[in-house]
Amino acid sequence: MQANRPLLDKRQLLKIKVKSLAAEARIIRHEELRGGPLRAEMYHHRTTVVRFEARAAHLAYGLIRGRSIAQMEPNPRLTAECTAGLMDKVRAMVKKYGPQMPKVKLDLVAAPKAEPVAA
Repeated sequence: MQANRPLLDKRQLLKIKVKSLAAEARIIRHEELRGGPLRAEMYHHRTTVVRFEARAAHLAYGLIRGRSIAQMEPNPRLTAECTAGLMDKVRAMVKKYGPQMPKVKLDLVAAPKAEPVAA
């Protein structure tokens, strides 16, 4: 039984968040196809808000699993697009869902930085 094991992190909760964001995008896309007066607003919500949250959640989940930003986004152009707002969101998710050991959590929260790309 898992009740006796110490809680190392809350990555399962973050995985649920990733899946629910993917489902939300699918539902919105389906509703867009039906048309209607809110089609443009649904499209905008899906491609800005939901996509931003999903990307941040995927990056946080990967960092908790021990991946680097470069491994998750090997395209240097995409790595350069990691804005301060996105990385702040990723850090907040790592802090919330990451390892419960303070030393490891501090290392992970400090780690995700956008690497500068030579043009």
